[in-house]
Amino acid sequence: MTSKEAKTQTARPCCCPFCDEPLCPDPADGNYRCSIDGKLIVHRVDCVGLYCPVPVMQAKEEIDRLGEGELMELIADDPASLEDIPRWAKRAGHSYIGMKQEGNEYHYLIQKKDRK
Repeated sequence: MTSKEAKTQTARPCCCPFCDEPLCPDPADGNYRCSIDGKLIVHRVDCVGLYCPVPVMQAKEEIDRLGEGELMELIADDPASLEDIPRWAKRAGHSYIGMKQEGNEYHYLIQKKDRK
């Protein structure tokens, strides 16, 4: 594999946020798991085609189902989400890890923190 092919492969939207290895869908629960150790679970929330305030509402619903420390990837194409999602994560007390843009889609990574 050439270095160009390797860069193309790791730039796929289905990558572990920590090691850039492909994430594999788990047919048992529909989440994605890191193909290296299987421990990292990233819960995907697809909000493509939805506009404010729906992505924030769906983010809240999904993150409420997660355990402390679990990760959520929210995918949106609404430009308003660039402000809405990081602001919501901060106000809700979660850790906003970052955003990666792929074409017209924004991929946000948020880690759930216990709100005490």
